Amino acid sequence: MNLFLIGANGRTGRLVLDRALIRGHNVTAFVRKRDAIAVRDNLRIVVGDPLSAEDLAPALANHDAVISCLGQRSRQDAFLLRNAAAAALEAMAGADVHRYLVVSQGLLFPSRNPVIGLLRLILARLVADSSAMEALVRAGSVDWTIVRPPRLQDGGSARGYRALPGELPAGAWAMQRADLAIFLVDEAERWEHGKEIVGIA
Repeated sequence: MNLFLIGANGRTGRLVLDRALIRGHNVTAFVRKRDAIAVRDNLRIVVGDPLSAEDLAPALANHDAVISCLGQRSRQDAFLLRNAAAAALEAMAGADVHRYLVVSQGLLFPSRNPVIGLLRLILARLVADSSAMEALVRAGSVDWTIVRPPRLQDGGSARGYRALPGELPAGAWAMQRADLAIFLVDEAERWEHGKEIVGIA
């Protein structure tokens, strides 16, 4: 497959990139800085702004799917996910690319748990941005999959994942980022959850 990876130098993106290359896929890594990722076989590095459809569009042609692993890093990123989705959708329409796989936030699933309510307040900026992004993606014409993981843990080895359409798996408080990366590549290959919001743990 030819995969287009946005956020390839992030904590999840790097793991997705590694997994996709190990499986023999061709990957275009879309990054802000040329030296963010080392050159490897079957890897094409494109430098640009993920919020710019004009930057994305020329590099998108002939790809089977777009995977976005972007995440907020500061207050300046308050609308990052929503604006990046808008740019990607516009660019995909022009490049005739139809599959879009995006990482969102497990806190968006309904819950009466007071701990979840508190976390939504603490992470209000991220929750609002993720909600706006999802609304935009769901209204678009692409074949999308929205992935909602719980809290992501760094550094651990993959343990296996559970994925459910429309809800988080039971007991899903945290998961290894490595497992999220595996799911994203699995889904790009199989495309089992077209136009579904998937809870994963």
